[in-house]
Amino acid sequence: MNAILMVILAAAVPDVTAGPGLADQATVVEAPVWDVTVFSDRARVRRRANLDMKAGIVKLRLPDLPGAVMINTVRVECKGARVLRVETTPVQRERFSIEQVEELIDKLEKLTDRLAVLDRETGITSQELGFLQGISPKPPVDESKRVGKPAPPVQVDVWSAVLKFVEERKASCRAELRKFGKKRREMVKNLQKVQREVQRHNLGAFTDRKVQVVAIVQAKSVQKAILDLEYFVPGANWMPAYDIHFDPDRGRVSIHTAGMVQQATGEAWEEVKMALSTAIPGQGIELPELLTWALGEKREFIPKARAARWPKKAARFGRPTPQPTIWEAERAAKLQVLQNRLAKLQRLMSTPVDTGTISSLASAEGTLGLGGLGTRGVGPGGGGYGRGAVPTTPKPSPRYKRRPRRRPPPPPRPSSAPSAAPAAMDDYEMVEEESISRSSRSTGKKTARAVQTPLNLFEPTYYHPPRFSDPNLPAVAAGGLDYVFLCPTKATVPSTGKRLRVPLSADTFPVETFYETTPSLMKMAFLKAKVTNKGQRPILRGPANVFVNREFTGQGTLKTTGSGGSIELPLGADENIRILRKVIPKTVTEGVFSKDDITTYTTVIEIGNYKKKSIRILVYDQVPKTRNEDIEIEMSKKSPKPSKGPDADGIMTWDLKIPAGKTRTIKFTYKIERPTNWQLTQ
Repeated sequence: MNAILMVILAAAVPDVTAGPGLADQATVVEAPVWDVTVFSDRARVRRRANLDMKAGIVKLRLPDLPGAVMINTVRVECKGARVLRVETTPVQRERFSIEQVEELIDKLEKLTDRLAVLDRETGITSQELGFLQGISPKPPVDESKRVGKPAPPVQVDVWSAVLKFVEERKASCRAELRKFGKKRREMVKNLQKVQREVQRHNLGAFTDRKVQVVAIVQAKSVQKAILDLEYFVPGANWMPAYDIHFDPDRGRVSIHTAGMVQQATGEAWEEVKMALSTAIPGQGIELPELLTWALGEKREFIPKARAARWPKKAARFGRPTPQPTIWEAERAAKLQVLQNRLAKLQRLMSTPVDTGTISSLASAEGTLGLGGLGTRGVGPGGGGYGRGAVPTTPKPSPRYKRRPRRRPPPPPRPSSAPSAAPAAMDDYEMVEEESISRSSRSTGKKTARAVQTPLNLFEPTYYHPPRFSDPNLPAVAAGGLDYVFLCPTKATVPSTGKRLRVPLSADTFPVETFYETTPSLMKMAFLKAKVTNKGQRPILRGPANVFVNREFTGQGTLKTTGSGGSIELPLGADENIRILRKVIPKTVTEGVFSKDDITTYTTVIEIGNYKKKSIRILVYDQVPKTRNEDIEIEMSKKSPKPSKGPDADGIMTWDLKIPAGKTRTIKFTYKIERPTNWQLTQ
């Protein structure tokens, strides 16, 4: 029986070995990104590879994934074959070789030396030109004032030859300086080119963290197979954005929906099928379980022994640490040599080459910090080309005072209490308090204990849903519901962190337009359109650009509206609706024994329709409110009568229809009565 079982197990186990050399033995497979779903805080990426499978077991090495990928979300599926094993391993990949670095450093050193020599030649030629420009014949001296021998006769031909030589040498120096300047500009251009190449490589670190994926696939026969690699990666999100186009002649509105996608995942998405989702994939899906709810149970206290001193525990051996190989040791030595060379050029990379000379940089060689090749941002090699690490003197370790001996902890709670109870359980457990009355304190006699037992049956909720830092994210606007917006075309989003607009849909709705105005705040009428969302998905909250007759009129914000709900779209101000508002106050004093001031306010609002068609307009105005009993406010006249109000806030609403070219007038009056000489404040 055992022999039969061993034969069955041997037949079921595939003839393949998974070890350290699995990735080196595997066949490299190209699997470009073809499908991406962007959430509010991450993205689901799918890669696909078309394979010509052979019969048997094949080891496949898929493309390296970004270092921030969630390893536990990596999935591999293969249509036409069976996936036996998937290995995901974080590795450090060289972004470039040491030979490339040495070549760049050689170029920088040669260009630096040539610039230094050229600057010295330029300085010598400039000094010579300055000396020659200072040579000129002196004016003759009067013979009566001369001291010494008489002046020799002037030899015109000799002076002419000397001046000619000086002028020729000046012209030669100027020509050499122009030649040096042109040559230096070319050399500086080449040096800047090398600097850009260095910055592109970013010599802050030689390696990047990647995730290596190796799959072992088994096929029964020779056939074509499709292999899909799926994983989640953080560093991506999206937000909705809208363009609202209003056509007043046709009475309809077009809402163009787009997604502002942003990603810095470490890999570019080129020509991919994209979907934008409002779901929260990290949210738990399991039902929470109830814990035993005990209300003030009493248990007898049972003392437990505690140890004053425990014997020392046996030493534990640590985990084995990896030892560097011979290749790694040689590579580390080369890195140290390159680090010293980079320290000399670090100042050059941080200073513009077209200002000043290069020769002065050599003297500052000893003051440069060590930067360059190491772990990026950590240790002495964390700067790369840029600011060098400043050597600092280590601070002496502070002398810590001996802590006082702590008191022994209080005895534990009875074992009957649930061990998994949260820390806030004391808020709703039974509490006993001892109180002494004032009379007992004065007499010194103790009274009976007064036991208070607050039940607090409504205990707090310890579960908190996922929170996002930005309330405009679609997961927040959707209220936890899952909606997916599919992009009609393929999209390309590079890993730069910049927001790119991805069009989603364009819907046209018939609208009911009307105007709104608040004349007391602004004498302008604003056009609005009421739209019913007849789609299957909601309109999420987001910014909107408003266009009327293809002309940009302003920006607004749409509110989240579910399917079948109505939404009011702001369409901007209309100058063809002219509004005038004026307030006429009149104060009188009345009363025999006590004088009261009564002020009558008459508010007149005129609305003129200068459009070629009739309009509907909602007018909002208000009367004051007070909580002072000595002030009385009375509404006296309203013409026409408002459609709503005044409400609790004193706001009134008029719903008017004004024909083309006509004017409507609203007039209302209210009185404010208060004691005489009172100053009213708002």
